[in-house]
Amino acid sequence: SLRQYVYNSQHLITSMMDENLKAVTCQLCSQPYTDPRTLPCLHSFCLQCLLKEVERQNVKSFQIEGSQKYCGLEELESLLDGSEEEEVRQDLRCPTCELKVCIPKGGVSSEIPQNLVLGFEAKVAQYQLKIARVHEVPCDACIGGNSAPSVGFCCQCFQFLCQPCCEYHRRNRSTHCHNVVSLAEVTREQLFPIKRPLPFCSLHGNEKLNLYCSMCEYMICHECATTDAHKDHNESIELLHKAASSQRDKIGKEVAKVQKKLQEVNTAVVTNKDVLQRVETSNETAAEAIRKTFEKLHSVLEEREKQLQSELHNLIQCKTTRLGLQNEKFEKLNQDANRYLEFASKLLQNGTDQELIAMKQLPSTQLKATFERMHSEHLVPIEHSDVKIAMETESLIRELSNLGKVIDFRPSPEESIWEPKSSAIVNTEYKLSVQARDFNGQPYPHGGIKIDVMAELRSNAIGHQLSSQGKLENHMDGTYTLTFIPQAAGPHQLHITMDGQHIKNSPYDLEVRKSKLDYSVDLGNPELKVSVKSPLCIAVHKNSGDIFVGSEANCIYVFDKAGVQKTTIGSAGKGLCQFNRPCGLDIKRDVLYVADCNNHRIQKIYINGAFICTFGRHGQKDGEFNSPSAVVVDFNDRLIVADQGNCRIQVLKSDGSFLVSIDQSTPPGLDMSNICGIALDIQDNIHFLTRQLGSGWINTFTPGGAFVSKYKKSFVKPTAIGIDVEGNAWVGDEGTNSLYVCYPFGKEFGILVNRLDNPKGIVLDKGALYIVNTSPGLLYGINTIGLLKYSLQHTSKPQLTRPLALRH
Repeated sequence: SLRQYVYNSQHLITSMMDENLKAVTCQLCSQPYTDPRTLPCLHSFCLQCLLKEVERQNVKSFQIEGSQKYCGLEELESLLDGSEEEEVRQDLRCPTCELKVCIPKGGVSSEIPQNLVLGFEAKVAQYQLKIARVHEVPCDACIGGNSAPSVGFCCQCFQFLCQPCCEYHRRNRSTHCHNVVSLAEVTREQLFPIKRPLPFCSLHGNEKLNLYCSMCEYMICHECATTDAHKDHNESIELLHKAASSQRDKIGKEVAKVQKKLQEVNTAVVTNKDVLQRVETSNETAAEAIRKTFEKLHSVLEEREKQLQSELHNLIQCKTTRLGLQNEKFEKLNQDANRYLEFASKLLQNGTDQELIAMKQLPSTQLKATFERMHSEHLVPIEHSDVKIAMETESLIRELSNLGKVIDFRPSPEESIWEPKSSAIVNTEYKLSVQARDFNGQPYPHGGIKIDVMAELRSNAIGHQLSSQGKLENHMDGTYTLTFIPQAAGPHQLHITMDGQHIKNSPYDLEVRKSKLDYSVDLGNPELKVSVKSPLCIAVHKNSGDIFVGSEANCIYVFDKAGVQKTTIGSAGKGLCQFNRPCGLDIKRDVLYVADCNNHRIQKIYINGAFICTFGRHGQKDGEFNSPSAVVVDFNDRLIVADQGNCRIQVLKSDGSFLVSIDQSTPPGLDMSNICGIALDIQDNIHFLTRQLGSGWINTFTPGGAFVSKYKKSFVKPTAIGIDVEGNAWVGDEGTNSLYVCYPFGKEFGILVNRLDNPKGIVLDKGALYIVNTSPGLLYGINTIGLLKYSLQHTSKPQLTRPLALRH
């Protein structure tokens, strides 16, 4: 019977089901997943559990008029619906791995993706467990409270059915093709291959979700494709199975890459464990060496103490003996003198003449001899009473307090540094210095230890193949000199490794030129022409060549290196990934930094549009902004922000915390009331323009904010500055409609002129000049705005109108 079958196999099936259930159990509620959602760290939780966790952590905050307050879930969701104008910022730490996750502006319910596979497996595991643990499973299709025991299960409807309902299910027009199996025959192998039911559209009832809109990143039905929300997305809508196939291929490629790399990771794990064991052994050895050293020192000190005590005893004994002998001599002399005096006194007082003569000269002779003895003796102690110990304890204590040092036997590649230099020249020697540092970031103090330092120059044009192998000079003091002779021009990557690991900021993008830049030749025709709406600023991704243009439309347009628009990032507003006049852009690795001018903040966004965080608020304190007009990121990931409304430059850490400010007090008299542009050179020195009374200044400060120089130039109304790899400054001047080029330290050497109108942003990158340019009648007709790209193999003299931004 069914009941007997279930009873006999219950233990085996239950144990198997429990293992399956663990894989589909939410860690927060300890129940099978219900509407599971997957965070970016790929940990999944029930939707309701996530909502409760967000409220529990109480990390959703928003700013109102520069102040911060915290709210619960309901109040926050009302903000997300747009019922209030406050700026909302949401963060959540994953309950499993503690990764900080930024929740998109749509909230958990609409933006965190569903894990349909996990949800399906959770259902399957629940049904299996139900069959294994319950002797009589009630029918799901019967009406009323007294459902008959189930004898079958529909693998499409996921329903337990009694005998009459099974027969009706097989006869019904809509369900006759369903696979109804006997409960006695249900196994894990039958349940898991069940075809997942295709989700239906929540807006159009029974319409299946068989289309995908890549622009909205939503599955839609045919009816949705005709609505206003998607009517302009024809090029972005494709069949769901084609989109899934493309996604499957993409995931498959990444899986193959990860699996291949995983072998290296597994090897690294084994190696790391071996190193860890050696570190523990090294710790025991070093600790024993420290103990033995101090035991020896203690023994030496004890032995020295005994020696000093013995020397002191011998010295005191010698002094005592000599003083004792001298004292005996003095006492003998004293006794003799007193006896002679007493004898002579009696003789003089009581003796007659005859008695005196009878003694002859004896008394006088003895007295004279005694006097001579007394006169010849040094009647002072032959030894001093003080005994002093010469102990240089201060220097000894000072040396002992600094005795010994724990030194990493090998320097730390992650802490070792090098100084980047300007672009290299083909067939010309290129040198750079590397400083090895220990795990504390201190210069590695020892030379003579063989360290595997290798440097390679790889050409981007030939698939990062080796272009030049660096020659290494070990100075035996923790510093190295690397020398290259580049063989080909173009963009390269410089790889510097120490013991097989990349050192800090390696690999590094390096431009190799055929010769020094020559600014005497016209640029010629642009290589690239693209239509862009209302540009404000521009940035170029160094690796992909993608072009990012900030716009008056309060969004960021993204183009590939061929000029084809890929996507847009952001929209108008105060929320996350929303802008109000994005005036400045910079890209470091795959992160886009946006100076959100009228929202008085810096936004940090991945280049795919995913929000990371924001820095600052409206104000005058450190880390606060008033209309930031530009942002650049230096070699060490510090942010340099032109805080135009506060008349200062702020330098921030990568997490937005304040480091230093450059204002009118550094140096005294520096007028920063009109900051026109900001740029960094290859050494991360900060260069920015200021203008006053029809003239312009180029101001230079070190990365730490120390003043270097300022030069007054013949600019009329400078608007932008950029520093090329040679250290030359490119300055756009709206007053003269010219582009000036100046040698380092302000020496002017050229004015470039070309037929351009109203350029609003300029970028110098890898031998190319990018200009966002308003060109009525020139490229695309009246009132069209273009993006131009010129090669700097030769140079230009472009004539400009209102250049607003120039970037390196």
